[in-house]
Amino acid sequence: MNLIATRRMYRRVSADYPSYYLMGQVLKRSVIRDISLNGVRIQCCSDPPCNSLVMVRLWLPGQENSLDVDQAIVRWVRGQECGVQFVSLSNEADFRLAVHIERVLQQQLTIAV
Repeated sequence: MNLIATRRMYRRVSADYPSYYLMGQVLKRSVIRDISLNGVRIQCCSDPPCNSLVMVRLWLPGQENSLDVDQAIVRWVRGQECGVQFVSLSNEADFRLAVHIERVLQQQLTIAV
């Protein structure tokens, strides 16, 4: 078996955010367990197949409106969790996500000091 070690492009932060994912015509409730600028780890009741395309809707803390990821791909599935890579999201959603992650990282840094 030939394994290639890769590093994540963006730092992930722990999360516990309500979410849904849409695969085809099926809407599934899920929970975001960690999040980065290019993907999430989702806990869900049913496992979406690897390489399937999904839409993701999540709610960031302190924000009234949902953040919608128009297109994402399931990269791995383990038990009731899966890794989803963002393929397409609006500039507004990308900006909101970046601001949120920066805020969480700053809070973690403040707590650590």
